[in-house]
Formats: sequence, structure tokens, C-alpha cells
Amino acid sequence: MMDPLDKTICDRKLFPPAHGTQKAEHSIMLTIIGGNETDFGRHFILEKKQTMLGRGQTVDITILDGKISKVHCEITVIRGGSGIEQIGIRDLDSTNGTYVNGESVSQVTLKAGDKIQAGDTVLQLSYSDEIEKEYHAKLFNFAARDALTGLYNKRFMHNELENYSRITRRSGRAFSIIMIDIDDFKQINDRFGHQSGDEYLKRLAELITHSLRDQDIAGRIGGEEFLIILPETAIDGAFQLAVRIRKNIEEFVLRYQNYEIRTTISAGVCQFEKTIKDVKEFLDLADQAMYEAKKSEKNKVMQAQLSIMAEK
Repeated sequence: MMDPLDKTICDRKLFPPAHGTQKAEHSIMLTIIGGNETDFGRHFILEKKQTMLGRGQTVDITILDGKISKVHCEITVIRGGSGIEQIGIRDLDSTNGTYVNGESVSQVTLKAGDKIQAGDTVLQLSYSDEIEKEYHAKLFNFAARDALTGLYNKRFMHNELENYSRITRRSGRAFSIIMIDIDDFKQINDRFGHQSGDEYLKRLAELITHSLRDQDIAGRIGGEEFLIILPETAIDGAFQLAVRIRKNIEEFVLRYQNYEIRTTISAGVCQFEKTIKDVKEFLDLADQAMYEAKKSEKNKVMQAQLSIMAEK
């Protein structure tokens, strides 16, 4: 592993004339090939002239790597009438530097096959057509997504929690979670059949997704249990969102065959604090709040530790 503090600057010029051009139907793709294992295969299509990469929420490509700066580097793509002509990368005074093929760079031209390292994350640049893009998307989704709902799976969500907890311990920036469990879900399966239960899970996942911001992350972590990660969000904001989701689900009716299926959720909300020992304890706190909501009357949102009950 290269020393990220070794800031030996390459002297190659930025954007010298490219040796030929790429056909216009091809896209430029960055694929994660090293670093956090749950990110392997994650890919990004560079459609803009300038694409910012970093750890923060304001950049175009956000990667949760603690050694990546909030705004780490910028990739520039110059297109002409015949297609892609020049691609370059520029370090944006990042703390640990930007590397291309093992060399620390300030700014440099890129070509297909180049490997870019920011923090512990390694991305490879390639040109791809629609078939290749679809292939990479399927690989990543197979590893990271729940097959039924399309939300992220338990393994991916736990890994994201580890990433956000490390960032919060270092920076002190808030993040919260919402743990959701469907009330009396077994009765739906028993009364209407498992296919109706599956359909309800898919529709509930859509309701959750439509309630979130772009930076929020939703996953299915159990049979009828869901988890939402809310970056840059303190407990009050997370609590309000959980209440909105609860009300939306309470009002939702699934029309399945000749039936109208209704149910509710119970939810627990918790904000990560530096005093929390690890991700397991964090999840346990949210899970306990959810359990208290379910034990009281169901169809409730409760806040971890303070156990504040939401309005009906």
C-alpha cells in the first residue's frame, strides 16, 4: 500500500492531445475495484464535463472512505464532434492525496485502464457501451440489493453503518437511523397468502424510498424489518421523517386480487453518539425503541433512550 502522505507530484501535463478519440456511443465509467468490499463493482458513469469525487454529500460521486476528503478530486471530460477527446484528473488539495497507477498526482491525463486511488478506494477508468454498463450494474445489485424489494441488503447496510460511525467519531457530524418493523405481518401471509405478503413488502419499500432524500439509504435487513440511514441528520429530523413514513403506511391500502390489505408499522429512531460502543449497540438501541413502540400500542414511533412517543 502506498503512503498517502507521500505527495510526490507527477509532472505530466494536464489534458495533452489524446491518441485518437472514443466513439460517441461509448461512455466513460469508473468502477470500484479495491477498498471497502461491499463497494466492489459499484460504478459511476461520467456524463458531465466536470465530476467531483469525495466523501461529502455535495459532490457528484460520494464514497464513504474515511481517508477520502469531503471534496477530494475532480475529473474533467472534454468531448468533441467525434466523441471523447481528453480525460484528466486534478487533486483538490485533499488531505491524503490522489494517486494514478501508484503515483501521487496533482493533475494528469487519464486513459482507459488507469487506476485511481483516493484513500483506501481504488477505481478503474474504462470505456463502456450499454451492455457493459448493464453487466456491471447487475453485478453490483446482485451483491448489494435485496432481490424482492430492490432495497439494499443487510450486509450492505451494516457496512454503511460502520463507515458512517467512523466518520462521525472523527468529525462529530450527526447521523441517525430509523428501524422499522411491520405490525402483524404474519397475519397478512396467513390470511391472504405469501404472494400478497411479498407484494406488500415491495409496495412498502416504494413508500419508504419516495419519502427519502438522495443521500438517505434504505435497506431490508430481515423478513419484515427495514433500516434507514440518514446522513447529516440529528434525532429531531429523523423522528419527524419516521412519523411521516408511519402515517403514509397507515393510510396505504394494497388492493390485491379481491382484497384490501392494510397494516401499520412500529419504528425506533436513534442518533449515533460517540459514547455508543459500536454498530451493534447502535442497532440494539434503535431495535429496543422499536420494540417498545410495538409493545405499547403498535403503529408508533419511539426515540431511543428518551423513549418519546410520536403523535398518532
